[in-house]
Amino acid sequence: MEVGVVVPEVVRQGSPFPALTEPAARTPPATIESTQTVLVVDDDARLRDVLCTVLTPLGCEIVQAGSGEEALTALLLRKAAVIVLDVNMPGMDGFETAQLIREAGEFTSTPIIFLTGQSDANDPHRGYDLGAVDFLLKPVSHRVLFAKVKALLELDQSFARLRIEAAHLHEQQLQVARSAEIRQRDEMIYARRRERLGNVFAAVSLDLADLEKAIVTEMSQVFDADCLLRVQLPGSDWHDTFSHPESGRMPDMQAWLGEPDDRTRRATYQVVVVEELIARGQRVGVLCLGRAGALPISETEGAQFRGSCVAAALAISNALLFRVQAEYAAVMQATADAILAVDASGAIRSCNKAATALFSDHSDTLIGRSIVDLAVSAHRQRLREQLDTTLSTHQEVSLEMTLAANDGRPIEVLITLSPIGDSVDLNVAVVVHDLTEIKQAQLVISHLASHDALTDLANRRQLNDRLAELARQQDGGKLAALVYMDVNKFKAVNDTYGHDTGDELLVEVAARLQSAIRSDDALACRIGGDEFIVLLENVPSASAAVSAGNRILERVQSQPVRCKEATLRPSLSMGIACLGATAHTPEELLSQADMAMFEAKKNRLDQCVLYTDLIGSRHQGQVDRRAELSGAIVRSEFRMVYQPIVNAATGALFGLEALVRWRVGDEEMPAREIIALAESGGQIGPLGRWIVTRSLEDYASLGRSDLKLHVNLSPVQVLDASFLDHLIGAQEDNQIAPESVCLELTERTFNGDPAPARAVLRRARDIGFRLAIQDFGVEYASMTNLLHVPVDWLKIDRSFVAEVGGVERVQRLVRSQIALADCMQVDLIASGVENQEQADWLSAAGCALQQGFLYAHPIEAEQLTASVENLAAFWVNHGLARKSLSSNSINTRESGDG
Repeated sequence: MEVGVVVPEVVRQGSPFPALTEPAARTPPATIESTQTVLVVDDDARLRDVLCTVLTPLGCEIVQAGSGEEALTALLLRKAAVIVLDVNMPGMDGFETAQLIREAGEFTSTPIIFLTGQSDANDPHRGYDLGAVDFLLKPVSHRVLFAKVKALLELDQSFARLRIEAAHLHEQQLQVARSAEIRQRDEMIYARRRERLGNVFAAVSLDLADLEKAIVTEMSQVFDADCLLRVQLPGSDWHDTFSHPESGRMPDMQAWLGEPDDRTRRATYQVVVVEELIARGQRVGVLCLGRAGALPISETEGAQFRGSCVAAALAISNALLFRVQAEYAAVMQATADAILAVDASGAIRSCNKAATALFSDHSDTLIGRSIVDLAVSAHRQRLREQLDTTLSTHQEVSLEMTLAANDGRPIEVLITLSPIGDSVDLNVAVVVHDLTEIKQAQLVISHLASHDALTDLANRRQLNDRLAELARQQDGGKLAALVYMDVNKFKAVNDTYGHDTGDELLVEVAARLQSAIRSDDALACRIGGDEFIVLLENVPSASAAVSAGNRILERVQSQPVRCKEATLRPSLSMGIACLGATAHTPEELLSQADMAMFEAKKNRLDQCVLYTDLIGSRHQGQVDRRAELSGAIVRSEFRMVYQPIVNAATGALFGLEALVRWRVGDEEMPAREIIALAESGGQIGPLGRWIVTRSLEDYASLGRSDLKLHVNLSPVQVLDASFLDHLIGAQEDNQIAPESVCLELTERTFNGDPAPARAVLRRARDIGFRLAIQDFGVEYASMTNLLHVPVDWLKIDRSFVAEVGGVERVQRLVRSQIALADCMQVDLIASGVENQEQADWLSAAGCALQQGFLYAHPIEAEQLTASVENLAAFWVNHGLARKSLSSNSINTRESGDG
């Protein structure tokens, strides 16, 4: 990089390390003005325009003035090269104007051409006395005027050039004198500095910190300037060293190298020199000198500075190499890999601590031994050949082999042979990486890839591989049976006792499956969640497969499982299909066994179910129904029916429960099956919105605000983000009070994390909608839900109502539900009331609100208005009313809400 002086006002752009300028800045020669000005002064505007037209080809700027006053004003604004001035003007005439122009020192030599229309013999003499260069009589010859003005303009440019060249010559003479003075001064001090700089680095060690400090200190003293050194350390950022750290300030390197408008730099240093430090073809740093005074760096000092930078760069490079070598040596000793250096014969010349620990008790016993002797006998020849190949080809090579440790045990290693040194003294670096842990980890990974992590049974991947192999080996002889199992009510175990207890149950089920099939022709698998599969090979017949499945089922379910939190009796649903009988591919086998298992779960069968074509047809029918459901929603093929809710004590109609129906062919599908089908097909959102919209429209058309409308909700529907907005919109569109609408939901709504569902229902309750939990006491009943959800009604499930007339145990259970509702200050509704005995017992026990076939079957929407009006008379004729039908009061907590 060029060394010189950078004055803050002039900095070369485009480089982070600015090049330095010449020793002294030269003043550039002044330039001749490109456009000259001619001032035309005459009180006759037309004559001025003619004169301007004549002079226009000269390419000069022409300024007009109509009087002497205007001429003087124009000259204050610009300098004129030639003035064309009329003598006879009203007010101030031309002579008076010329007199004032000459008195201004700046225009004493400006040429003036007088114009006059009168021939007075004294006028020319007076004009020439005032400095006129010519005196022309009107009318003026255009050619004469043009030629005279042109000559005067050319003369003006010639004088300007002479003045500039004279000033430039004078400046050059001054610069030569200053340069000679500076050179003489530099030569006087150069001899003293050369000897000192020659010894700057002689006594400095290879310690980089000491070297950096010595460089900035010596450079600062020799050149009488502040010195800043920046060194790039390997693998890290730049490191800065300043010559005057005692000042308590470390200047910003960017301020030294920054733009000339950097106020910090301009305020501190007037002269800055910068040089990159290059050694061995690489940049190792940057060295900067800064002088607070304006004394520049001479050429001699610049050459001296550059030479010092070359020496400094080499010293820093050596120190960095020494530091890197020391670090590499430390890393080599600290690394867990064994590292050895061997010569061309294979003899070990050096090694690190890891190599000593692995192959010998002491490094002295290892030095001199052949690297080949460290391999087990079966691999020594291979290692010798690879060593020779590395030496001959100068190419690195890696290979896996077995070496012998110092205790004689064989160890699997990855050994890398790398050539080091030159052609005269070529050695080989040997890096030995112990693969023992990696090999063990690979075995573990391989096992995990084919086994379930929780139960250690085969996983789906191993099952698929086994099935694919069986499919290829089918010979039309014996069958392969696949038993598909699912743990019943496993989600309830997780929700009730926690996932740890659920995992304990799965582990015990897996252990029982494994003990039940002890055979090389059977494979037990866990394929996810609570689903297990047993693959039986070489089964003589489908009936034998079913018998084997039943034996497995009995073995698993025979004894309870004792977990930390509970004692549980495992219950499994089991289906089976045979490869080579009904199934011909692994995919068909899995699908058929899955369908058979769901058949067992749906019918709650405590035995293994064999897949049949009938099961497949029913399953396909469900698949087809799910496909039809989406189109049925769009075409509005569903309809709503309404089940009356009656106050059995008064005979008054209390409300209506909305139930969806769908007729497919000749089959009428009930609400529960429709909802289940929609949930499994992902269509519960649009179906739920259709049900809410249609039932609220029918209710509004009925015009009976004294009745409650009960609408059933799916758990999935409640968690839909748009559910509440749609409900409120339908209620507002139909102008229905929210207190007239009761939302019925099952306790499945609170499975898993109940918080989101509870939050939505509390918001609905705050708006005014009523809430009811149906099927209360069945399967998922939880007291916690009554604490967190402000329900208005609990609905006693039909399974309890069916036996309430004659089973004392059921009666006690229903009484406890009624007592609980009374304690929680909520009302009860009994579902599925089909005979008078049930109705009387429930009324006597305190449950007045009832619904069921005893009172009415679900009513079609178009018949709703007429049916509601006739229901009261129908119940009176059958003796169901206990009190006067004229009473509109209802003996429940809802009577006040009407």
